[in-house]
Amino acid sequence: MSLQQTRRALLKTIAGTATAAGLMGTASGRRQQSGSRNRRRGTRYAAFNVIELETEQVQQQGDEQAEAAARVVQEVQPDILVVNELTNNLQEGEHTDTANIDAFVENYLSVPQRDGLDGIHYEHTLQPTSNTGVLPEEDYDFNKDGDAGALPGDAFGFGEFPGHYAFAIASKYPIAESEIRSFQTFQWADMPDNRIPVAGEEGVVTDPAEDETAIYLTEAELDVYRLSSKTHVDVPFRVKGGTVHGLFAHPTPPGFDGVNNFNGKWNHDEVRFFADYVAGEEYIYDDDGNHGGLNDDASFVLMGDMNAGPGRNRDERPLQPAQKFFVDNDDFNTDRLPTSPGGFHRDLPTATRFGGDVEGVVELIDYVLPSPDLSLRDSGVVWPSEATTENGLLEAVETASDHRLVWADVATNPGD
Repeated sequence: MSLQQTRRALLKTIAGTATAAGLMGTASGRRQQSGSRNRRRGTRYAAFNVIELETEQVQQQGDEQAEAAARVVQEVQPDILVVNELTNNLQEGEHTDTANIDAFVENYLSVPQRDGLDGIHYEHTLQPTSNTGVLPEEDYDFNKDGDAGALPGDAFGFGEFPGHYAFAIASKYPIAESEIRSFQTFQWADMPDNRIPVAGEEGVVTDPAEDETAIYLTEAELDVYRLSSKTHVDVPFRVKGGTVHGLFAHPTPPGFDGVNNFNGKWNHDEVRFFADYVAGEEYIYDDDGNHGGLNDDASFVLMGDMNAGPGRNRDERPLQPAQKFFVDNDDFNTDRLPTSPGGFHRDLPTATRFGGDVEGVVELIDYVLPSPDLSLRDSGVVWPSEATTENGLLEAVETASDHRLVWADVATNPGD
């Protein structure tokens, strides 16, 4: 591990010397859509949690939220995009002739959402299977509410039906489908030094009379419980200059539980997984039974809503996985996190979420993080300030989601 961290620290220094200064606080990527847009910007990656975008919304045109989300994406024109919380209709069993990601591309992303914007035609898509709403073969009372085998709380990942809150990927670049690695079935107990609250261990509350919010796993549940609340997946893209591995996940929110901090510990280990994966840890195995992490010389970009932010809410979020596994980890380039005017005016320039379950909350939880051997050219969060009303972009941003789209321009070679 230490040898690899040294190598990645060196690579970060080398790549950093070739990184253009850029403006890090832009409201969107539109300023690069001129003649210089395709010159020396590399590949544009974007992550967008379009909160609970469902099948009936994307399978036909005319949905206000889907239109707003597409408008935001078109302002940025990413080459590779991940959409969090897009229902996997192939699992849901609805409109199974067309995957939701393909319907979203056809009905919204490819259709200009205002004058002056270009539609985006993504030729390559992927809709990974999700653990959300998927029950184990036997009935377990994972959430300890006394009703075993019931949705949504006793599924491997919280969901009202299979594929709820899933994510999907769209790309202009080819996907090396035979090289995709998914980790949907990886068992949480198989992660060394995991933080699972297990019945019988010291400090783990199991008596509802002592605390009715206590969530934990029994020894029997340890044998089936999966680490990923949705899935973790490694998707290799054939981009200009070589192959870049897109690392996608959407860890469970570190809340909605009680005294044992079950979800907080679950989130911690879900975030940790990709840190271990890029470090090449051998304990990892994929859904095909192949062991080991990512090769030491592989380039990658981690993308998505990690439900973890660095340096804030330490009293409520004491484990701080984003600080530990991203910011303080030389395996990820976090020297310049994307910013926005909207975040700046709320005292957190790097914020990617506003509102949600707690009114007024501002936090950084969505990421596009390249490996240190890649050249980060520019980045931003699409969040105009309230003083900006240009072309109704702020209204579209607020209609689409409580999250903000995050993007980064990343080059595989300094000369690209």
